Amino acid sequence: MSGPAIATSRSETGLTAAVGAAIDAAHTPRTRYSAPILLGLVMLFDSWDVSCIAYIMPVLVKEWGLKPITIGSIISAGYAGQFVGAILMGGLAEKFGRFRVLFPAIILMALMSLVCAAVSGVQELMVARFLQGVLIGGALPVSATYINEIAPTQNRGRYFGLFQTIGIFGYTCSSFASIVVIPWGGWRWMFGLGALPLLAVPLMPFFLPESPRWLARSGNLPLINKALARLGGKPLEDSYAGMESGHSVRQKIPVSALFAGDYRARTIVVVLLWFTTTFISLGLTGWVPTIYTSVYHYQIGEALHFTAIFSVLYILGMPLTFLLIDWFGRRRPAIAMMAVSAIALTILGLVPKPPTILLVSMVIAGHWSAGQVTVILWPYSAEIFPTRMRALAVGFVSSFARGASMITPMIVGLVIAETGSIKPMFLVFGVCAAIGFLLWLKASRETAGVSLDNVR
Repeated sequence: MSGPAIATSRSETGLTAAVGAAIDAAHTPRTRYSAPILLGLVMLFDSWDVSCIAYIMPVLVKEWGLKPITIGSIISAGYAGQFVGAILMGGLAEKFGRFRVLFPAIILMALMSLVCAAVSGVQELMVARFLQGVLIGGALPVSATYINEIAPTQNRGRYFGLFQTIGIFGYTCSSFASIVVIPWGGWRWMFGLGALPLLAVPLMPFFLPESPRWLARSGNLPLINKALARLGGKPLEDSYAGMESGHSVRQKIPVSALFAGDYRARTIVVVLLWFTTTFISLGLTGWVPTIYTSVYHYQIGEALHFTAIFSVLYILGMPLTFLLIDWFGRRRPAIAMMAVSAIALTILGLVPKPPTILLVSMVIAGHWSAGQVTVILWPYSAEIFPTRMRALAVGFVSSFARGASMITPMIVGLVIAETGSIKPMFLVFGVCAAIGFLLWLKASRETAGVSLDNVR
């Protein structure tokens, strides 16, 4: 795209601030919609891959005669891979670029869906899910970092929301698809459909450039202007050529930097927010259909329909959540949602024999609220760290979400096997939600409307 160059005053962040101003000044449809829509559609199958195991598992329980501990181990294998991938690929994205890491991760993630569809037993499935999890865990924080870095400051919540609403729609798609696909073609088709992003791969390099904010660290003006043009922005003036933003791309950022000085407190708080919230959210995502069938003895069809109701409400709530975090900030909606989750899950842990309407409504309320907070955590995590360490930081803090997701399925399986009840686990979920509520209330900081270039 051609056009007059943007002249921006030199601030202490220099080239990075100029790039941020150029992104904020762009008001074309390409700037506002092309990147979040395309990447959202690709990442839709990331959430598909994460969630489809929940709908496959009741079938595998009968087909392979699985015990609760084995069920938990299979679910945990994927999250264990995500834990590794979140840390590994965040560091790679700082060194080599956001898109250069994200692009191959998406290709390999899709190919691993085909591998999962071809497995013949428990051990093979666990290995395949672990390897796919490495790619999923890496793609999630890198894509969140990328989208935040190309989003205009004034409506960053809605911009990220468009991307994530489309991406999270994979949960709903897999839920409804399971009702048709599994009875029709079997559980292998659910895995195989996760390879569909391969169809979009040829389009990605043409519509998704490298992050201009990441490129600003090297001072390569031609590459920066090329990336800005592809996003619909105007080029920077020639006087910026050769100016670095103050941090070399080649300089490695160690994980220890996240615990130095002022970063220590914010890193610890966000790690705890991720752990407690995801312990609830993804723990329930993986187990809810099996809880309905194995603990409360509903038919598989009923369980899948209950889960489908949650999926619809979850996806419908996401646009509202992203409007709320632009209107009221990140903190206040998160505080309210964690309070709802704590109350709903505690009720499930205390009521002896909940009727169907109470059981399903409280599961949905507790699960939905915690899930919406994980949605808020993605932009929040990217907004409290500077560009020079953002991908590493988002990968590191979100890895603790994967750690929580990794241990939750095994704990749930152990609790059910030992007690025959899920109520103690609901109480644990309620306590985690209460801790998350207190962390948001007392230890978080507001990031809405703050330019990423002013984050120190």
